[in-house]
Amino acid sequence: MESKIIRESYLKFFESKDHKIVRSSSLIPIEDPTLLFTNAGMVQFKKFWATDVPLSYTRATSCQKCLRAGGKDSDLEKIGESGKHHTFFEMLGNFSFGDYFKKEAIEWAFEFIIGVLNIKEENLWVSYFKDDIETRDYWKRFLPEGRIIPLGEKDNFWGPAGDTGPCGPCTEIYFDFGKEKGCGKDSCKPGCSCDRFLEFWNLVFIQYDKQKDGSFLPLKRRGVDTGMGLERITRILQEVETNYDTDLFIPIIKKIERMSGFSYRENKRNFRIISDHIRGIVFAISDGVLPSNEGRGYVLRRIIRRGCLSGLDLNLKEPFLFNLSEVVIEKMKEVYPELLINKKIIEKVIHEEEERFHYLVSSSRKIFFEVIKKEEKEEIGGETIFKLYDTYGIPKDLIDELAFQYNKRVDWNEFERYMEKQKEQSRKKSKIGMKKEEILVSDRIVETEFVGYEKISEKGVIIGIYKGENDLYYLIFDKTVFYPEKGGQIGDRGIIFNDNFKFKVIDTQIDEKGLIYHIGKVIKGNIEDLKIKGEFYLIVDEAIRKSISINHTSTHLLHYALREIIGKEVRQAGSYVGDDKLRFDFVCFTDIDQEIIKKVESLVCEKIFEKVPVFVEEMTLNEAVEKGAIALFTEKYGEKVRVVSTGNFHKEVCGGTHLKNTGDIFLFHITSFSTIGKNLKRVEAITYKNCLEYFYKSLSTLKNISNLLKVDEEKIAGRIEKIIDELEEKNKIIEKYVNMDITKITEEILKNPQKLYINGKEVKFFYFKVNINEKENVAKISDIVVNKEKNGIVFVVSEINGESFFVFKVGDNFKGDISAIKIIKNLSKYIKGGGNEKFVSGIIEKGVDINFIIEEIKKNLKNG
Repeated sequence: MESKIIRESYLKFFESKDHKIVRSSSLIPIEDPTLLFTNAGMVQFKKFWATDVPLSYTRATSCQKCLRAGGKDSDLEKIGESGKHHTFFEMLGNFSFGDYFKKEAIEWAFEFIIGVLNIKEENLWVSYFKDDIETRDYWKRFLPEGRIIPLGEKDNFWGPAGDTGPCGPCTEIYFDFGKEKGCGKDSCKPGCSCDRFLEFWNLVFIQYDKQKDGSFLPLKRRGVDTGMGLERITRILQEVETNYDTDLFIPIIKKIERMSGFSYRENKRNFRIISDHIRGIVFAISDGVLPSNEGRGYVLRRIIRRGCLSGLDLNLKEPFLFNLSEVVIEKMKEVYPELLINKKIIEKVIHEEEERFHYLVSSSRKIFFEVIKKEEKEEIGGETIFKLYDTYGIPKDLIDELAFQYNKRVDWNEFERYMEKQKEQSRKKSKIGMKKEEILVSDRIVETEFVGYEKISEKGVIIGIYKGENDLYYLIFDKTVFYPEKGGQIGDRGIIFNDNFKFKVIDTQIDEKGLIYHIGKVIKGNIEDLKIKGEFYLIVDEAIRKSISINHTSTHLLHYALREIIGKEVRQAGSYVGDDKLRFDFVCFTDIDQEIIKKVESLVCEKIFEKVPVFVEEMTLNEAVEKGAIALFTEKYGEKVRVVSTGNFHKEVCGGTHLKNTGDIFLFHITSFSTIGKNLKRVEAITYKNCLEYFYKSLSTLKNISNLLKVDEEKIAGRIEKIIDELEEKNKIIEKYVNMDITKITEEILKNPQKLYINGKEVKFFYFKVNINEKENVAKISDIVVNKEKNGIVFVVSEINGESFFVFKVGDNFKGDISAIKIIKNLSKYIKGGGNEKFVSGIIEKGVDINFIIEEIKKNLKNG
């Protein structure tokens, strides 16, 4: 049975059991900020179990793309050695939210396995959580008791997917490949580490909500969360040795064989790493992850580099992964059409990252050798490894390989301590992540309903109160008109009040459960007097909301203009939509100059002046994509999405607030354009009244310059050019006289050498205090002295801005014998400087006698 048929059969089977087929969510888990990547099918449904709000469906089935690389569930290190683990995989799942439970989940699982997949019953074993007798008894209806195995919490209590959330006992279904594949022990059964049993389906009975403090609370809705690995069940049904021998991987493996000339059978480890990693790479980039040095981007970079290293072992010395991506896209495009849409970007990102890594490999070998040659021990210390990793950018995988080549061990434990120190220094708390102390919370706290698209005031019932830091409080209501920060748009501000209480909202945030927090300060009344279910008026600041909406609609126009002027390859990578300005980050492989930016700005303004209507429709995500709407797969979309259309020329899936007409933007001006990373650009712009203020200030500045220069405004540029030319001529004259002065000073210095004898060798030591205001000219004097006297050592001091600036330089004849930086470090109590073996510059501490410093330098020279 082809993998494609297995996937379809699963979804159709559960659709026949009244399950709604739900599209796979992004690999970027918007629902759970504690996760790096979506690692299970249940991630997009987490909040369904934690709330008692009515749902549009209580049964769901999906085929979820998952990535387990980085984080607590990472399988990255297992790839290559194992034939059943992957970074990227597809998880088939069926879910119940307060609907069916153990009985139906087990019955339907057995029915699908036996009735649809035609797997023989004698090949099946199951395990269950040892205390879950109910589950054991259900399985006894289908399997003999000898193949129903109790296991502990480690094996049969699942979750949560992140640090907190839904979890519960589980039962796992195993395929028995036969005793000949086992370890031979009489005790061999599910849970054994041998290859006899393959767990392919996990049925989790979701009934607890794990809290941040480690406690478990009963869920609002208990339910079912199952996960069947498509790769594993395909292996079973296609009767092959490993997952890598299935139709999901064979096309990739055959392409690698053609590219490299090597055989899979003789190089399984490298072939498995490459064929696994290219799938994860393709899907991650398609979902908006770009290589970087932190978070998801770092994991992606590591996966690409690991693939490159395996390629080097197969003599693939040039970029090749970008070509291999085509096989993945071709295989998966029907199920995941976004891959074909993003094909060009996927290939370009991979190719450039590969080129960068190949250059890094060649340069890293030299850096590595230079750094570790000072390590006398067989083990390279953690501090040295951290320097190679953090300062020189050599990845851990490459460090391991280079260490192996030089017969060195690596102290990764000490390295991790240095990494943790760095993380601690850079770690920042998010607004919702800030420490909050619960004051009052409803026992039926649910997702907040947002009702603020068409109005900015509403009555709401309070359901939660928290105390934060810096006298801030967090209020939660059953419904709100305050838009929370998400999708790049900042949170609303405004006022919440009733007769006895008034609260100023300075920010609005949302958590993974859909609860909206109104963050602010009490300006009338006492927080202690508030009661759950108390009614309040919620009013958004109208002026701020309008400015935000103007900037959000302008961002859509900017996105449109960039794609029109530069090309459809432009892809949004991030944004900021505030009331003061907007920022738009985008991926682009084309060089952009000011002329292009000017054209982009002109096109945006043209659409503003056309007064184009902006309208919103609701539809499914598939319908939106079919109609040409741009959707960011880094966003979490519900069953229905909002499609914001600007006229008939641009559509985007967007949950933010917008204008009704582009004419209301009034004015638009790009204030800056920059490159912020490899193929990553940034545009910042202002609109509406901020444009007027900007233009008024610019005109005022222009008028002031005109008055200062005593010329008309249109002649300012010409006058400034003339002034620059005159200054350049004056500077040439000044430089001429300075050089004459330097020559004269140098001649004076050369007349008065102090002769020292170092190791029987005559040395001419020159010391002079000069009166020069530029540090580079002091350095120039030292250069001239040692160029004329190769056996010379010079120490020059000048008072600059109230400090004694010095230059210490050693002539070429002393290379390797005398270290300038070593001598200055010996005097670090009195002087501060930096440099190298030949040259050091710095400052003499106040109150230190210069003659004392000279004598100390001489002593150090004589002592070698």
